[in-house]
Amino acid sequence: MAKVTILGAGITGLAIASSLPTHYDITVVARNLPGDPESTEWASPWAGAVFMGMADSNEKEQKLQLDSFWVWWRQALSHPESSVRQVEMEDLIDDATLDQVWYRNKLPDFRIMSKDELPEGATFGMSYKSIIITPAVYLVWLRKRLEASGIKFRRMSVSSLADLRGMGHDILVNATGVGARHLNDVADQQMQEVRGQTVLVESNFNKIWIRRGKDYTYALGRPDGTAILGGLKQYNNTVTKVDDDLRADIFRRIHENLPKDFPSAASADYNVIRDIVGIRPQRQGGARIEEEIMNGQRVVHAYGAEGGGYVFGWGLAREVCNIVNDYYGSPIASVTPLRANL
Repeated sequence: MAKVTILGAGITGLAIASSLPTHYDITVVARNLPGDPESTEWASPWAGAVFMGMADSNEKEQKLQLDSFWVWWRQALSHPESSVRQVEMEDLIDDATLDQVWYRNKLPDFRIMSKDELPEGATFGMSYKSIIITPAVYLVWLRKRLEASGIKFRRMSVSSLADLRGMGHDILVNATGVGARHLNDVADQQMQEVRGQTVLVESNFNKIWIRRGKDYTYALGRPDGTAILGGLKQYNNTVTKVDDDLRADIFRRIHENLPKDFPSAASADYNVIRDIVGIRPQRQGGARIEEEIMNGQRVVHAYGAEGGGYVFGWGLAREVCNIVNDYYGSPIASVTPLRANL
């Protein structure tokens, strides 16, 4: 039987496990697993977890994102218990023009926003349907479905891919995210650790609102009556302590951009559930999706997408499956996940 080990139990690793054919023997290995107590040691549980087209994407990256989007779209319809929801998104960009937006007219209900819908100083905005996920719900839900389909999960801390040679696999998939920088026999210095800080508040805000420009600001309304307010990106910063000045600045920016929905700039006027600090993985030069032989193991690398696994995950999983299935002589038929009837 075809035997595959996947290192990494974040959204990318789970998407890959979901997409492989049901007759494969698959084991997911990771230090942190869905359902664990909260930890900042991995990124997937802390993500805002929405779909947004990434600027400056090349043709291959665009396809990965759209492939991923349509899997999320179908899951929202077929499995609402997973937490995946279709939602209106307002996407404002201050430092580009419409002709530079590669995903224009490619997402449901796409339209250009009128000037009176925009906050002061915004260049232009787009409205379309997107998706939002609640990671703490989704990751556990997907793990349970994968285990029910026969996939095994094993907790291990590894310092190199060579530590897994005794697993007996034909192929090892490296879906470690930022961990690829710290594995001794990978040591990918192109991997960047990108600090993000957000605030989770009680709110009836029911859409995704993002403004990209000098200040990266967003409000992500989740269906459970909460909203993620952010944000920022701090490259090569791994401090997990909350920065109070940044926290205050988030509330100020949210209020200035969405005064009707968030009528105060003072955090004391909101029911704050928690402050969130997480480290996003991102790779200079784009995601690494390639095969190589390392110390006698056939390895498929799958990590480093800008914007993270929730934007690229299912498309990236398709590419990995094409590589794996080609090795076994059974090319994948479609982007629709094959395992667990997702």
